[in-house]
Amino acid sequence: MRRRLRWGVVALAVIVGVIAWVASRGDDGDGSEPAPAGFEAKVVSEAELEDIAASAGHPVYWAGPIKGKELEATESADGDVQVSYLDAGAEAGGGSSGLLTIGSYPLPDPSSALEGFAERKGSIVRHASDGRKVVTSTEAPTSVYFTSPDNSVQVEVYDPSPARAMSLALSGEVQPID
Repeated sequence: MRRRLRWGVVALAVIVGVIAWVASRGDDGDGSEPAPAGFEAKVVSEAELEDIAASAGHPVYWAGPIKGKELEATESADGDVQVSYLDAGAEAGGGSSGLLTIGSYPLPDPSSALEGFAERKGSIVRHASDGRKVVTSTEAPTSVYFTSPDNSVQVEVYDPSPARAMSLALSGEVQPID
């Protein structure tokens, strides 16, 4: 009974977190939503992104450099870091609803949170070739989640195309910044 209660609390926390995060992103279809309150978005070079990752205190994930794209880093006061891929010349903070975005979210126990999410109705669970669990949901298929091997962060791969989000999450291309 105690184990069920613990899993129920973890699942509820994940559900509330995902709902709050999705609600804070908002999308009126024009792709110009500002960064959520408490976040600072800025266009950065690869070297600046490496500095952000080094000072974050946890792994920060990205999909590597992409030709024709600029990097935008968004940091929150609680340690969340999002790396978005802007079209060259785009302004930082214009919103990421239409952009590939990789989020690194430090949680007390990312694996338990992911397990709770995986057990929810509508969750889709896949396994990458390296064995890691990758989870999305039918409610928000554009966001795919997995945990870092050291269980310090939950990683989100967001893309307007659910197929691309899943493909990237399964591919192994989304890696911590060294």
